[in-house]
Amino acid sequence: MAKTIKEHGISIAIKRTKKKVFVELSMLGKLTHEDYKTFVPMIDKALKEAKGLEVDLLVDMRDFTGWELLAGWDDMKFGLKHRNAFDKMAIVGNKKWEELSVKMMSHLMKGKSKFFKEREKALSWLLKQ
Repeated sequence: MAKTIKEHGISIAIKRTKKKVFVELSMLGKLTHEDYKTFVPMIDKALKEAKGLEVDLLVDMRDFTGWELLAGWDDMKFGLKHRNAFDKMAIVGNKKWEELSVKMMSHLMKGKSKFFKEREKALSWLLKQ
């Protein structure tokens, strides 16, 4: 019997205008330490190059199922390191714990953060001036 391949990872889209950088992350499956070793340097580089620009973040967690232990630690370090890097952060998800974590995390950030169940509503909120 063929083994089912369980996809996992983080896809990244980085878009830029003259005054703004928009970063979109889509989390898929159960994330690993290797996933973070790949994507964190990309985000670090994009944020370094965006100095002086407004940076907004959209994180789509609808297909996310969790972290391996070390990846959970990686995620916490990433969040603490970049908690003041984003002007607005929209999290799209479908689990109550995701919504609660956004509310708790919002107190640690300088920017605004909000939870959504629909990507289109999250994008609309991010694009409002």
